[in-house]
Amino acid sequence: MDTNNEKEVLFNPGCEPVVEDEERRRLLWLMAEYFRTIGYTDIKARLPGFMPPPILSGTIEDHRPDFTCRQSDSARTPIILEIVTPGMVEEPTAENRWSLLASAAKLYNAELHFVVPKWATNGPVDPSLKRRLARMELTANRVWTV
Repeated sequence: MDTNNEKEVLFNPGCEPVVEDEERRRLLWLMAEYFRTIGYTDIKARLPGFMPPPILSGTIEDHRPDFTCRQSDSARTPIILEIVTPGMVEEPTAENRWSLLASAAKLYNAELHFVVPKWATNGPVDPSLKRRLARMELTANRVWTV
């Protein structure tokens, strides 16, 4: 019998408040610090110490973006950002997630950004990601290579 009074909350995959994968977490920290440095506001990230972005409800499954913020332009344009590691580019489950993020970006007049590592053992990741997004008929406002 558990007497710790600890609440254990279970999240569906893709909805956890904190990214557990170390490579994704490193890239996420880098982008959170970058956007904070350039004055973007309302930063939410799936990182310890940050408020996580809200869960987006989809028709097939729900997902939580890796990162959201508002730009410092006059419209305070929102950004929805997804971290993509080399192994995720061809992952079958990415299709539903990325489609939901793209739909949310359209709905909220937000920009959809993807972040990939600059170096990977199998070569650059961004061309593969761009091809996959094109096959899915999704458009990213920006693919960051960091």
